[in-house]
Amino acid sequence: MDLILRGKSYRVTVEHVQQATQDVEPAPLARYAVRVHDRWYPPKQILSLVTGLPVAAFTTQDAYRTMQRLGLEVIEKSAIETQEDRA
Repeated sequence: MDLILRGKSYRVTVEHVQQATQDVEPAPLARYAVRVHDRWYPPKQILSLVTGLPVAAFTTQDAYRTMQRLGLEVIEKSAIETQEDRA
């Protein structure tokens, strides 16, 4: 998928996401979470890892939409907490 952020074009794929997060611990979640390697990551952390841009360089919605367009599971943090409460 081609993505333009801050006037620069990036090629982002699920494989890029998987590679970028392989040995990276997830940052604390804010509102949304993306499942990669059976761990939950903030969408902005993933997009930052893939593009090399700081998380302040784009919005949460940019990251959210990108992850959705890639077909990755994006849910609200509260849904994870609800799942954990049931377990």
